[in-house]
Amino acid sequence: MSITKFKTVSVKSGETQPVNFGTSVIHASVAVQGYSVTYGSTDHHVRTLEVKASMKDISGSEVTVSSTCTMEDDSSHRQEGSVDVLVIAVCES
Repeated sequence: MSITKFKTVSVKSGETQPVNFGTSVIHASVAVQGYSVTYGSTDHHVRTLEVKASMKDISGSEVTVSSTCTMEDDSSHRQEGSVDVLVIAVCES
């Protein structure tokens, strides 16, 4: 028998983070639940915005996730942010 569990974690762009579910993970998926990136109080014309979440590994009770959150303006000013990653895991009960 299995049980589906959900956890949300904030991951800075370009970093990875393990998420522990407390029991063996059979299968997992990730989704972007939210993101945050800003140039602060200055005016910029955003040219590109890239936001994504990825699952890197499943090992025992842990799922390792990563994120990308970048923004670039017309003058090639680049800013990084963080992604709220929703991890959905099917675990042994």
